[in-house]
Amino acid sequence: MAVNSAVGAFDAVIVRFVAAEVHPFGIVFFRNLFSLLFLAFFLRRIGPHPFRSPLWPVHCLRAVMKLAALVAYFYAVTLLPLSVAIAVAFTTPLFVSLGSILFLGERPRPLRLLALAAGFGGVWIVLRPDTVPVGLGAVLALGAAVGLAGVALLMKVSSSREPALRIVLLNLLVTVPVAFLLCLPVWTTPSPASLLLLAVQGAGGLAAQFAFARAMRLADASLLILVDFIRLPLAVFLGLALFGEPVEISVFAGGGIILASLLLLLRQERKTARQGP
Repeated sequence: MAVNSAVGAFDAVIVRFVAAEVHPFGIVFFRNLFSLLFLAFFLRRIGPHPFRSPLWPVHCLRAVMKLAALVAYFYAVTLLPLSVAIAVAFTTPLFVSLGSILFLGERPRPLRLLALAAGFGGVWIVLRPDTVPVGLGAVLALGAAVGLAGVALLMKVSSSREPALRIVLLNLLVTVPVAFLLCLPVWTTPSPASLLLLAVQGAGGLAAQFAFARAMRLADASLLILVDFIRLPLAVFLGLALFGEPVEISVFAGGGIILASLLLLLRQERKTARQGP
């Protein structure tokens, strides 16, 4: 899980470094292209028919939603301090829980509603809309979190019927050509240095998915949430060291509240699983 968290932080750093040269559409394209190329080494693990699936419409919708979310997130990273962008990214599970209530018919239990209210209160503290005007970066970061929550909800539909590797493969098979078409009007051929960073980003993104899946099988979910939170102090350190971004106490305070709300949501889900719906 620490690998997944570190990759998440350094992913944002790479975006910052290459964004001056490559449009976010291009960053998304190359990131997914390199992920697909590295995934080709694991095709045999998927089975004899890696491209056969009864859920192609679901995979296509999920891929387009993830593409839009990545573009929004990469734009946000160029507009916000690293720590703020990553703190807002932690709200994705909150939107997943809210979406489960609104669209999957899950019961809005009091503890769950309390956790959601606390989590979104943490977002308010991070963004401070009462003192700092809500800019495009904050809107894009929240939009990315909502989009990734939709991706996670669609994952619930397909994860019980298909292996994770096939889901990742089919997602990339849709995302890469769509991202290529999007970046054509703003195409810029990356320099060798930027191309190397994008290759590292693509390999890291794929490794993070494998690491996360492995961690979910080996460790308790509450421990994984705590470990994943290292992304925030790591982002604060990288933002200060590489880009001279100030350390904001409000980011740690709001991020801590978001973390507490996620642990509260996890507790409620466990209680519901024991008691039944």
